[in-house]
Amino acid sequence: MLTRETGLEAKEQRLLFRGKEKEDEEWLHMVGVKDMSKVILLEDPASKERKLEEMQKREDILKACEAISGVRTQVDKLHKKVLFLVMETQNLHWNFQNNGSNNI
Repeated sequence: MLTRETGLEAKEQRLLFRGKEKEDEEWLHMVGVKDMSKVILLEDPASKERKLEEMQKREDILKACEAISGVRTQVDKLHKKVLFLVMETQNLHWNFQNNGSNNI
């Protein structure tokens, strides 16, 4: 119910009432919460840590993708150069075969 308001999923929420953390299985009315009772909602520290870890992993993946993209660009440039050299080599070989044998 508080997920939309807080952005925290239920498993990320910790409720305190009368200085004690309430367990997921506990119903608030069963532990004494009534209208106008003060209940404190906290983000679970472990959840916060997991979110930070996930963000770091995503950042690392993004950096890796950018590096791969850079390598791919370099490979494409080299591929064009190699292709040009192969064509030049084949052309020289063809010229040598066709024109070189006439010179002997």
